[in-house]
Amino acid sequence: MLKYPAIIHREEDGFFVEFPDLDGCITEGETMAEAVSNAEEALSVYLEGVAEYGKPIPLPSEIKGDNVVYITPDYDISIPLTLKNLRDRKKMTQTELAEKMHVKPQTYQKLEWIKKSNPSVKTLEKVARALGKKLIVDFV
Repeated sequence: MLKYPAIIHREEDGFFVEFPDLDGCITEGETMAEAVSNAEEALSVYLEGVAEYGKPIPLPSEIKGDNVVYITPDYDISIPLTLKNLRDRKKMTQTELAEKMHVKPQTYQKLEWIKKSNPSVKTLEKVARALGKKLIVDFV
C-alpha cells in the first residue's frame, strides 16, 4: 500500500503536519493523535482531488527522522492508486493486465477508480498473480 511521509512539527498550541511529496497538503491538530488522524484525512482528500483533475499522483519518497510518520490514505483511495502504480511499474496498459486476468478491460478499469472501486480479496489475488506479485492481507 502507498504510504506517504508526513513531517510533524511541535508548536506552542499543538502539532503542524506537512507532506513533503505533496505540495500544499498540510494539516494540524491539538494532540499528536489528532494531528495524525487529520493527516490521514488530508492525504486522502488531496490524492482524491489530484486524481479527479487527471493529474499524475506523486509517488511517496522515503524520508527518515524522529518527526516523520508514514500515513496511508483511505483504502478506497489507496487500493486503486496502488493497483495503478503496480501496473505502471510493469509498463502494462489496463487492457494488457485485463487480458492476463482473463477479464474484460472495463472490468479491470473499474478497479482503478478512486472512491468507486471495491474489489474483493479474490479479485485482488487475481490482480496480484497477473502482476507476478503476492497478495498479503494483514491486521495490525
